[in-house]
Amino acid sequence: MFGKYFDKTATSEERIEFMGLVAQLKSDETLVSLMETRYMTDQSILEFSPEIKEKILNNIHHKAETDIPVRQVRMFNLNWAKYAAVLVVGIFCFGLYFYKKAQNNLLVLQTQHIAPGGNKATLTLGNGKKIILDTIANGVLVKQGNISISKTTNGQLVYNVIGDEKEPATLNTIETPNGGQYQVNLPDGTKVWLNAGTKLSFPTFFVGNERKVELKGEAYFEVAKNAKKPFKVKMSNQAEVVVLGTHFNISAYEEEKEINTTLLEGSVVVKIGQKTAKISPGQQALVNKSDKNIELVDDVNVNQVVAWKNGFFSTEGISLHELMKQVEKWYDVRVIYQDDVQVDFVARLPRNITLLELINLLELTKQVHFKIDKNTLTVMK
Repeated sequence: MFGKYFDKTATSEERIEFMGLVAQLKSDETLVSLMETRYMTDQSILEFSPEIKEKILNNIHHKAETDIPVRQVRMFNLNWAKYAAVLVVGIFCFGLYFYKKAQNNLLVLQTQHIAPGGNKATLTLGNGKKIILDTIANGVLVKQGNISISKTTNGQLVYNVIGDEKEPATLNTIETPNGGQYQVNLPDGTKVWLNAGTKLSFPTFFVGNERKVELKGEAYFEVAKNAKKPFKVKMSNQAEVVVLGTHFNISAYEEEKEINTTLLEGSVVVKIGQKTAKISPGQQALVNKSDKNIELVDDVNVNQVVAWKNGFFSTEGISLHELMKQVEKWYDVRVIYQDDVQVDFVARLPRNITLLELINLLELTKQVHFKIDKNTLTVMK
């Protein structure tokens, strides 16, 4: 049960059962031992810089009780790795939290939870027909000329070429709502992961000397190489990313002031108007929508940028406000601020937990508190 909870494979019923077992513990020594053992096999913490490690420590014992002996605090710092697991592998903190809160909070978890997002999207075909992907059975959905469109069991939409029949390409659009995500395998072999609140338009097959798609929202691309047909991603304000074959992430939500393109592998060219910029792996291009300038940022934490694709909220030094933007889209809630809370978080939090589970983890820092009222999340000191 503990292993499934850590690996994020536990169902909601199993998570509740796990919390019940934790609440019955007379001592947290067993749970801490399991945490330490599992943590020693998790190599992600080893990638953190000394600065990040220091932030972890500060968040863990921020506002500690004044009667904690100085000797005890020093020992805590010397053994930072053991205790950093409590925050970095944050789901375990949730277990300890419920141990202290006992059965009352378990009832809250059962009756007042907002579920995380999942594989939800709508596909619009060239003839205007809409297919709700999260409600339709797996398998072949439709055939368009020599293209077969299938839905797989793991949240993928796959375009396959099935013959030599030539028909005009039609424009398809896949759109995820807030609280949704999906993966699309395009006819040329390019793979695209769509984050919540994202819209991607593309032809059923690419003709001519280029492969062009249009994006609103956020998506991660693994572009199939084809030197004769560069791949182009066009955004609504005329910004464009041009590649031959590479891995990159684009965040182009309409409500944001900038479009962020982050490169993980290969090279891309970012264009807007007459301005262009070529970026290398580990760099990010920031396109300002108002003045149409392009700013390059070096040494970007690419793991944090694509954490959403890998099933995490990555908060390695991210502000509360930036984290809440992700929360709004993933849980499809409205976030309001009762107080001006300025705090940075350092953690790796799974996206498959309920909103209640997530905010209880964040409240362990003692720097912020939350209140849930239907679909509104209020941030307080």
